[in-house]
Amino acid sequence: MTDLRTAGRAGTLLIPIALILAACGAGTSSPSTSGAPAGNPTPTPVSSIDGAATATPGSDASASLPIGAIPSFDIGQLANGLENVDSYRVAMTTNGEEVYKGIVVTKPVLSRDLTVGGTTRIVVIGDEAWVGEGDGPLKSVPTALATGMFAAFDPTLFVGAFAGPQWAQSSLDKGVEQKNGVNAHHYVIDSTTLVGGFAGLPAGASINLWIADEGYLVAWESVGFGSGGDTTIEVTGIDDPANKVDRPS
Repeated sequence: MTDLRTAGRAGTLLIPIALILAACGAGTSSPSTSGAPAGNPTPTPVSSIDGAATATPGSDASASLPIGAIPSFDIGQLANGLENVDSYRVAMTTNGEEVYKGIVVTKPVLSRDLTVGGTTRIVVIGDEAWVGEGDGPLKSVPTALATGMFAAFDPTLFVGAFAGPQWAQSSLDKGVEQKNGVNAHHYVIDSTTLVGGFAGLPAGASINLWIADEGYLVAWESVGFGSGGDTTIEVTGIDDPANKVDRPS
């Protein structure tokens, strides 16, 4: 059965900003970018929804299917299509609480302005990074520290937990809908859609996801995953000229 314990603890993973800044001054090594709590196996990094490395529970690459062959997509790879757009906004909530939100601009250099845990702001432009708490000033930090925090909160942790063709085969295509301003296929996975004896879904749990015609994740809603919580991911503002990441003053 899919293990969402890592993602479900997102609200407890945030490293206090004072400790991060203190670590910068002391020259300590960067924290792990896996985002996995102690005692859990460290998953293999894959491309993330915002371009940083993140953790995906073990999936066999040979089992991945092309996104274009809808419905034969690998749910764990849906975020990769966002690398082909110029910019977007992303937001994630768990049990109604904000976990992660912000702006990602992919060109001319990958730039991100994100808030994790509702309070900690992280700005990365190319190989430069800044971190700040609340409305406080942003302080320059090693990029590795910022990307480590991205990994701990990246929405792709949730999406990547559902890698493998059995998830695609157990999805029901509800047709094309307008979702977040784009045409998107609406897929449902629940106890009535599971095929071949697949038992990867907890009793009473369900997933609704929307995939743009271009093959990227538009929205995700999952409920009934116990400690993992009820989770939503929304991708909006694709290629909106208002999406900008400014260098801190």
